[in-house]
Amino acid sequence: MKKILKYITGFSLYIFLSFNFFAQNYPSIFGIENTKWDFPWCNLDQSSITEQFTELDTIIDGVEYKKVGTLNSGGISYDLNVIGSNGYAREDLVEGKVWFKGAVETMSGLDTAEYLIMDLSLNVGDTFIVYQSFGFETITTVDSVYYEFGLKHVRTTHQFWWSEVPLTFIEGLGTNYGISYMHDNYNMCLCLISIKKDSDEVYSNTDCFLPIVGLNDNDSESEFSFFPNPASSHITIRKNTIENDASYVIYSLLGERIKSETIDSKEHQVDVTDLSKGTYILVLGDQSFKLFITE
Repeated sequence: MKKILKYITGFSLYIFLSFNFFAQNYPSIFGIENTKWDFPWCNLDQSSITEQFTELDTIIDGVEYKKVGTLNSGGISYDLNVIGSNGYAREDLVEGKVWFKGAVETMSGLDTAEYLIMDLSLNVGDTFIVYQSFGFETITTVDSVYYEFGLKHVRTTHQFWWSEVPLTFIEGLGTNYGISYMHDNYNMCLCLISIKKDSDEVYSNTDCFLPIVGLNDNDSESEFSFFPNPASSHITIRKNTIENDASYVIYSLLGERIKSETIDSKEHQVDVTDLSKGTYILVLGDQSFKLFITE
C-alpha cells in the first residue's frame, strides 16, 4: 500500500478543544472566510482537476448551510442541475458529523438528497452507509480510531474503486475523499489533493494526483487481453506477459465491486452470466478496460 504523505500547516488557528458536559466539541471543517478543496475527476477518457469552493452561508428549512460550488473561468458555479460537486454542507461540532446535500440521479430524473458524509462519534466495529443510490446501499465498517497530528481519525474498511486508501474521517478537515464523494458516483479518481482554509493549506496528499486517463485498448500489446467483448456467458482473460501473481476485479459504473478472483493460468475463464446487461469496468493488474455485457 502506498504511503499517504500528507502534512498539516497553519492549523493552529482552527484547532480548539472544549468540553460541554461530557461531549467533546470538534473544530469546524470550514475556514473563517472560505474553504477550498482540490481533487481529481476522471471517468473513462475524461480527466480534470476540480476545485470546490465555499464562502457563502444560506438557510434551508431553518438550518444553516454552506453553499459549495466549483471554480471555473467564469467564477463560482453553484448549479445543481448536474450530478457532481455542487451543493450545501452543514456540520454538528458536538458529535463531529458533516452532511452534504446535492444532486442525485433517480428513476424520475435529477433530485436533491442529503447524505451523512462523516461521523467522528463512531467506534471500532460500528457501520456507516457510504452510498445510497436506486435503493442500493454500500455499508462499511470502522476498523480503527486513532490520532495523527493531534487530530482524531476514524478509518473505515471502504476503498473506492481500486484505491488502496480507505475512506477516513479526519477531525477539523472532513474526509480524505472530499466533501461531495457520495454525489460523485461517476468519479473514478476519488481522493483529496488539498484543503485550504482562508488561503492557508491545511491538508495535502502528495499521492493523490491526476492520472493519465483513458482505458486500455484490448489488444495483444497490453499486459492483459480478454475476449469476447461484448460477452454474454463468459470471458477469457489472457496474460500476454509472464506474470505469476495477477488478479481481476469487475466494477459497476457506480463503483460497486461486483466480483474478483486470482488469475491462475495463462488463459483464465470468468463466468459473467450473473451480470446484468450493461457496461462494466474490468481491472486487470494496473490496467482497466470497458466490459460490455449483453443478454
